[in-house]
Amino acid sequence: MQKNNFTVIILICFYLTTLSSCLTTKVKKLNYFNAIENNSQEKITPYPKEHTIKSSDLLQIAIFCLDEETYKIFNVSNASSSGTSATATGYLVDDSGNIKLPLLGSIRALGLNKIQLADTITKQLVSRQFAINPIVSARIINFKITLLGEVNKPGVIIVPNEHITLAEAIGMAGDLTIYGNRDKILLIREKDGKRISKRFSLNSNEIFNTEFYYLQNQDIIYIESTKTKAAQVSRFTQNFSLILSSVSFLLLIYTTSKTF
Repeated sequence: MQKNNFTVIILICFYLTTLSSCLTTKVKKLNYFNAIENNSQEKITPYPKEHTIKSSDLLQIAIFCLDEETYKIFNVSNASSSGTSATATGYLVDDSGNIKLPLLGSIRALGLNKIQLADTITKQLVSRQFAINPIVSARIINFKITLLGEVNKPGVIIVPNEHITLAEAIGMAGDLTIYGNRDKILLIREKDGKRISKRFSLNSNEIFNTEFYYLQNQDIIYIESTKTKAAQVSRFTQNFSLILSSVSFLLLIYTTSKTF
């Protein structure tokens, strides 16, 4: 009898060890940044230069000057102005790459950054004697990133400060699901009139390159699913099935030991 009990204990330990090994392997696949070594030091890549303005960007243009009437004309809010591209929240860059401001008319914005656009508007105001020493600022107010696929909260992320990293975007999307493939991330980006698609891994150091880590306006991030998603079961069902299998196996061993 003691020999049978010893055999049962050995079988149980073997089963639990195997089960633990499988779970450890699965957990490791859910981790990120596996390629980063302990106590490693790397030079930080600076944030890229100002984003260039694209068609369909919505711009907020603020113009400050001493003349009260001129100030009111250029800072109309919550209403569209006839003959301009002003919306309730800003100025839309049209398909031709222009915005239309009161009195100034059409201003080229496509391909410029915010500082360059503000400088262009300032020169126009001064040269046409609409303002003296005006202060002009511009910013993109529809800066957004789209996350799709295996994240807990897929959707569009609005970025008020126009700066967002890949890690921040994933965090705002509630992290990847257990089915998210950490090695197959797809980045879709519009640049210079072209749509660029690139794949990369969260377990590779290349994600810290500016190209991937610092996201740009209207970027789309798609997280592919792993092959294990075929069952499409919930975490509760998985855990319940695991426990049920374990109990059944132990009962089988116990019954067998009693028989002998």
